[in-house]
Amino acid sequence: MVRRKKPQITGEDPKYAHTFERLRPVESDMPPDVKIPGVAGEAPQTATRPITNPQTAETPTAPKPKATSKPVPPKPKKQPAQPKAKTPRKTTISQSTPTAPVAAPKGDRQITLDAAVKREQAEAMKPLLEKGLQQRDIIMLAGRRTTEQFELSPTYVPKPDADRLPMSEGYHTSKRLDAATLDAMRDKHDPLRVRSDPAMVRGQFETLFWQILDDVIAELLQRYS
Repeated sequence: MVRRKKPQITGEDPKYAHTFERLRPVESDMPPDVKIPGVAGEAPQTATRPITNPQTAETPTAPKPKATSKPVPPKPKKQPAQPKAKTPRKTTISQSTPTAPVAAPKGDRQITLDAAVKREQAEAMKPLLEKGLQQRDIIMLAGRRTTEQFELSPTYVPKPDADRLPMSEGYHTSKRLDAATLDAMRDKHDPLRVRSDPAMVRGQFETLFWQILDDVIAELLQRYS
C-alpha cells in the first residue's frame, strides 16, 4: 500500500497571510496626547453581546409558577340516621253516646223448648220429599213459626200422648219466658219442684208446634202439587 505524501506549501497564500501589527503595541517616545498618523487608537473596550439567531433563539420565558394544589376539604362524615320521632296518633273521641246493652225484661227466664214430630206427620211429608224437599227443612220452618207465636200461658198443659219420632228428628230451641207465670204454674202443678222448666212448658209448645207443622205441610203440598 502506497503512503500518501504530505503536500508541501511553497510561496505565500493570501488566505493564510496575516499581520498582527494592528494588535501589537507601538513603541514611541512621543507624549501620549500626540496622535501618530496611521496608527489607530485602541478601540474602547465594549461589552460584546453574544449574537443570537433570531430564528433559533428562544425567548427566555419566565418560570411558570408551580401549580399549587388546592386543599381538598375533608368530606363530612355521615352521621348515623336518627330514628324519626313517631308522631302520636290523635285519638278522636266519638261524640255519639254509647248504647247500653239491651237488658232482658225484668223477671224473664231463658227456657229450652222441645217438640217432637208425630209419625202421621212424617207420612204426610213424603210427597214433599219426592219433590226434592228435605224433611229437616220442613221441620225447621214450622219450628221457627212456632217460636215466634208462642206465649206462655198460666194454664198447665201436660205432655200429650202421641206416636212420636225420636227426638233426634224433632225441633229444639230456646226463648225467654215470664218467670212469674212459670213459678205460679209450678206452685199449682209441681209443688215439690221435681219437674224442669222445659217439662213444664213442653205441653203448650209441642201442641202449638203440631198445629203449625200441619199448616206448613198443607201449604207446601199445595205449592208443589
